[in-house]
Amino acid sequence: MTVDMEFDIQSDAFMDWLRAQSGVRIASKINLRDLRARQQGRGVIASANINEGELLFSIPRSVTLSIENSGITEKVPEILELDHWIGMIVTMMAENKPDSRWKSYFDVLPKNFTTPMFWPKSDLEELSGTTVLTQLGKDDAEATYRDVVLPIVKKHPDVFGKIDHSIDAYHRMGSLILSYSFDIEREGQSDENEWDGDGNEEEKLVDELPAVEESDSDDEEVSAAAENEDENDILNENDEGVIEVEEEEDNDDDQKFLKAMVPLADMLNGDSDLCNAKLFYSKENLEMRATTFIPEGSQVYNTYGDLPNADLLRRYGYVRYGKTKNDVVEVETQLVIDSTAHRLSETHLKKRIDFMIEVDQEEDEELLDDYIQISISSSAIPTSALLLTYILMLNPTAFRSLRKQGHDAVQSITRKELKSEEQRELWTAIIKKKLAQYKTDIVTDENLILETPPDVNLNLRNAIEVRLSEKRILEAAMNKVRGWKIKDKKRRKEFSTRPSKRGKN
Repeated sequence: MTVDMEFDIQSDAFMDWLRAQSGVRIASKINLRDLRARQQGRGVIASANINEGELLFSIPRSVTLSIENSGITEKVPEILELDHWIGMIVTMMAENKPDSRWKSYFDVLPKNFTTPMFWPKSDLEELSGTTVLTQLGKDDAEATYRDVVLPIVKKHPDVFGKIDHSIDAYHRMGSLILSYSFDIEREGQSDENEWDGDGNEEEKLVDELPAVEESDSDDEEVSAAAENEDENDILNENDEGVIEVEEEEDNDDDQKFLKAMVPLADMLNGDSDLCNAKLFYSKENLEMRATTFIPEGSQVYNTYGDLPNADLLRRYGYVRYGKTKNDVVEVETQLVIDSTAHRLSETHLKKRIDFMIEVDQEEDEELLDDYIQISISSSAIPTSALLLTYILMLNPTAFRSLRKQGHDAVQSITRKELKSEEQRELWTAIIKKKLAQYKTDIVTDENLILETPPDVNLNLRNAIEVRLSEKRILEAAMNKVRGWKIKDKKRRKEFSTRPSKRGKN
């Protein structure tokens, strides 16, 4: 049997299995196709014209692969005590077996990944300077496996004894969840899940699992869960009864949502520009509907959101060549602090950090996030970042005055006031330090792009795309800083100009 024949047989077996599940509905206008020639694995193609709002398929909640549907907690009750993300990984490890209900589904899920989590060390070095490396957290993931997961596996040989419970299996299941799973609202968690007075179910958007903000954990397979918690959405109904997504400021969605693998929904490839379908949910079902007219022969796309190429690479293992409109560069806040800390004693630096923590908490600022994001769309240093360096540069007298005035005084400082010759010098130096973290310069990467087609060295090409875009953003940011129009070019009296001696201030 050839590889192509096996691929098609597995696809057909998966669709036959899915159609046989009670309650599943799949429109005759779509087919699952082999898109490996496009570097897209499997994908869904329209076999006839599809109108906006038309149902593509409906999957009952009971068919999704989740901790709740697996029933594993009856044999391994410890899973309920784990972080939900880790519990989901363990559940999928346990279900990846010949007699699993989801065997045909597992057969069509990827067994190999192009994400940096699986790159050799030599390829990872090509990502030097990017935060992709710092956010992988492979060492932490393996520590979690060793200290948390493995003891549970060894305690239950009746469940895990005959299946692959290796660290490789753990990484694979974590990566599948990261790139394929959905967050769906738990039943009974909201009045929005109840029937309305007319016997109709209200539909709600299902947000795909990947999110923007990282948690404090460096473990990619753990922190992706917290990513979604930080960027979960609140759902509001507009005048037309359509559920719209609005960003929620603060919630406990870890209790409200569960992670689930949704068969067929995760076969759709993602593209924020070409997205033409969206997953909705009702009380019993998850429904994929067309959000625009889809012509016959066109691919049906979902979206991963407006993610930068760095996040697409880290989570999904691909980048959008030549499409960088969502790209950002993340400058480590610690790098910024280190660039100014020489002006202050340890004691006085701590006082300023404590003051900014208070401002962050009470005024909802972002002075001390782990990273400072500079977007390709504006290439401007964020005002919060300028405010951070402004406070760090103040001399002791000026800082005491600011602290005495309180948090409102910080809020009242305008962006124009934050720009100065000192800020220009400092941010030029910070950007140069950030650029020095990369192994190559812009010109070198521009030449390498031409010499490295994806089919020759995919990892290298993807790494170049990410780091080149970041360096271009940094260069644009430096040009913008150098071009600041500063009315008063005299050095500010309120800034410290000399390094502080230890023990002073």
